[in-house]
Amino acid sequence: MSQGPLAGIRVLDTTRALAGPLCTMVLGDLGADVVKIEEPGRGDETRFWGPPFVGDAGPTLIGYNRNKRSVALDLRKPEGRETCLALARSCDVFVENFRPGTVKRFGVDYDAVRAVRPDVIYCSISGYGQDGPMAKRPAVDLMVQAVGGLMAQTGEAEGRPVKAAAPVADTMGGLSAAIAVMGALMERGRTGEGRYLDISMLDGLVALMGQSIAGWGMSGKAPRRWGNAHPLMAPYESLRCADREIVIAVTNEKTWASFVALPAFAALGADPRYADPPSRNTNRATMLPAIEAILMTKPAAEWLAVFDAVGIPAEPINTLPEVMALEQLAQRGMLPEVTYAGQRIPTAGLPWKAVAREDALRSPPALGEHTDEVLREWGVR
Repeated sequence: MSQGPLAGIRVLDTTRALAGPLCTMVLGDLGADVVKIEEPGRGDETRFWGPPFVGDAGPTLIGYNRNKRSVALDLRKPEGRETCLALARSCDVFVENFRPGTVKRFGVDYDAVRAVRPDVIYCSISGYGQDGPMAKRPAVDLMVQAVGGLMAQTGEAEGRPVKAAAPVADTMGGLSAAIAVMGALMERGRTGEGRYLDISMLDGLVALMGQSIAGWGMSGKAPRRWGNAHPLMAPYESLRCADREIVIAVTNEKTWASFVALPAFAALGADPRYADPPSRNTNRATMLPAIEAILMTKPAAEWLAVFDAVGIPAEPINTLPEVMALEQLAQRGMLPEVTYAGQRIPTAGLPWKAVAREDALRSPPALGEHTDEVLREWGVR
């Protein structure tokens, strides 16, 4: 049974909230021994984000902290700092996501940790990075989505800017950090040298917007909000049927030919306004209402069957309960259950499971659950 590619790697995790815990959860999924440092009596602030709650944990704590052990230490006190540095002597990776400057005040910054573990991979995750004019500004996912331009492009064309429903800035920051840590570990394997990693959530979010940035560079025009539509092609959006909305994507001429070969849509194929992709994009204001008027004559399931038969990409807009019922996810093991405070809870699974540890998932830890265990194992007591 594989213990994962990071088996034997020890990670000291002083992060909280979301980007940092996501990074260290990925490392734990891949086999690393992740020890989560939490403030005694309070813990990670996501224990209080809710309701709902199970025991002392909210959904964010449950969703981003599997495959970890919890040690209660107060980094604001000398004894907590000393114990943290004692643990750091045995760690390969140290991850923090405090506001820049905070870990130096705590006495567990890169220089302090490197003094006890010279080849450490030390990863700092922050909203805007460790340098630059915005470095010390407070940053959470909402702020970074706003500053980074994603909100300005999200929402209905004539509506207000809208944040993404998922914490995409946190997620890009956490995944970027995990990738950087794994790259640094490979480098250390060749050189024996540690490294300091400065990961910015804003940098990650900007990297997500390559299409928008290139489009602005080519046209000089700021992207506007398109709702569920696509600025470069049509039809590519959500449209109403008789009972619910579906999404349809016509991305090339082959798909368009299949679409207008259907008797219900044949008139669109004969209309010169829709003769090629640029024309359809330019004339979407007349084309899309015509398509939707036809779709409104039948329920979504009937149209989806019609489109499936000729290979046109079309899907229902699922609610979360419908997503949880997808056989596709069940078969691929993407909804593993963890146990917390005696309750079984489904969680989002491991897209990287091909290289993940094969042993049972460790459920998220209770606050300080493993303090004595870890201090003994890591040679502090």
